[in-house]
Amino acid sequence: MKLFYMLIFIFSTTLLGDTVYDIRGTSPLLDANMTQFLEQWRTDTVAPIQHGEYTNVFVNGESTKKIIALTFDDAPDENNTHLLLDILDKHGVKASFFMIGATMNDENITSVKRAFNEGHLVLNHTFNHPRLTNLENNTTILQLERTASRIEEITGKYPLLMRPPYGSINTQVVNAVNGSGYTTILWSLDSLDWTLKDPYAVANNVIGNIRNGDIILMHRNRTSVASLEMIIETLHSIGYTFTTLDKLLGIKAYR
Repeated sequence: MKLFYMLIFIFSTTLLGDTVYDIRGTSPLLDANMTQFLEQWRTDTVAPIQHGEYTNVFVNGESTKKIIALTFDDAPDENNTHLLLDILDKHGVKASFFMIGATMNDENITSVKRAFNEGHLVLNHTFNHPRLTNLENNTTILQLERTASRIEEITGKYPLLMRPPYGSINTQVVNAVNGSGYTTILWSLDSLDWTLKDPYAVANNVIGNIRNGDIILMHRNRTSVASLEMIIETLHSIGYTFTTLDKLLGIKAYR
């Protein structure tokens, strides 16, 4: 199985030296409508970054080194988050978790503490996962501040990095985020674990599309749990090193 994934990697395209990568991730299991939707969203999102219309928005890290970052959205919970942490611990990999403020309650607070205590970043994914482009600026800021304060209560650290739910941003959102002192983190490689239920398809997608400096989007769901070990083992075997976002991007994760 590992040889299969290595062959995929050998025949994939590696592009070095780009300042901003396109946002990638595909699978033959996606239907035509979803493929078209993703292509349009990715183009609409990356173009303003390249043209300087969005500032302080990151898609990927340094493209000349085989260093990449695993990121997980929608934590915490008391099941899949712990399973992901078990796999990361087994392989000595540090990751970055974008967590939802409203779910950081008494039932699953242990997974937030565990992620932080084991050296992973605990970051801001808003309070209840709204589409920020549908909100007024003050509501967007409140979403971020409530979550950041909750994370600080649990970990002692106030996060400065945020990820907008659905990757939904526009100039108004970016300006509101920047004005509040946060940095927006998107991704350059979508694992598609949110739509693909086959862990082999997810691993196939990540391994076949990997490039230097990638920020890999995953989620705390069953598909990510089932695919994660395949991804880590194969990428390790072909020379990739995993790190956290602050180290990949050379920015501060906490205030």
